[in-house]
Amino acid sequence: MPTRITILSLATILSCWHLPSCLAQDDSGVPSNLEQWKLPDGVRYEHKVRQEPRPLHIHVLEMDLSSSNLAFAVIPGDDPDGDGPAEVALEHPRELAKRAGAIAAINTAAWAMLTDPATGKKPGYSIGKAADVSGWVAQSGRLISPPQSGYWSVWLDNSNQLKMGMIASEKELLEKGIQAKWAVSGFRGILKDAKVLVEPSQVRHPRTAVGLSQDSKKFVWIVVDGRQKGYSEGVSEEELANLLLESGCSEGINLDGGGSSSMWILNNTSELTAANRPSDPTGVRPVPVVLGLLQQ
Repeated sequence: MPTRITILSLATILSCWHLPSCLAQDDSGVPSNLEQWKLPDGVRYEHKVRQEPRPLHIHVLEMDLSSSNLAFAVIPGDDPDGDGPAEVALEHPRELAKRAGAIAAINTAAWAMLTDPATGKKPGYSIGKAADVSGWVAQSGRLISPPQSGYWSVWLDNSNQLKMGMIASEKELLEKGIQAKWAVSGFRGILKDAKVLVEPSQVRHPRTAVGLSQDSKKFVWIVVDGRQKGYSEGVSEEELANLLLESGCSEGINLDGGGSSSMWILNNTSELTAANRPSDPTGVRPVPVVLGLLQQ
């Protein structure tokens, strides 16, 4: 039976946090030309605009994991050298999402650029350039990048349970009998058992995060714009963790951020469009892998 599609008109959500690191809210600067997105039942998008303690644009996608019409996919760039040192080639995040027919996507894992053998130098962030992904990345039983100590991961196990934690090595996967339908890493965990794991900081950047509710029924993606004075000036990891708490999460991971932070959603003309305003000077930075939301 075809799944009914609901057209959601965006409303800017403005409500007090009541959290230890409260970011007060104000409705000044709310965009007047909010776009409509085409999202299935079980998915909700919120665009939060705040003026205190600094200008912020926060993008939240909440997914009901009990919805049978939703699925996820880890979508990497192509392997540019087979058995060579590169794991993936950088690609525009929208193009990666489109490969899997995703209706929404976010950037995920960090990476290191590999030296170009022709020049002996590491190239800039350009489409097609070779990269080494940081942490565990897998899809449909294919290991794209092995687990790595210090990088937390989110994965779907063989019993269809979403998990979050730090897996340090392939050996640990074997010892613990962990098998994943898909997995992707970020940086460190920032929320565990509803406790913030990171200290307050003045280091603020664009951020991307994933979170999971205590009952494991809600999966949350957050992208916070930053490095754009007067529009959105970014958050610390501790503030990001509190955003996840606000969205009902008890677990959370800080993914790659900065100029890589982007969220893509299918709009009402069936085009994947950036919900946020990426800070990269080129407009959209190519990335090695995205996490996509699929409609079954």
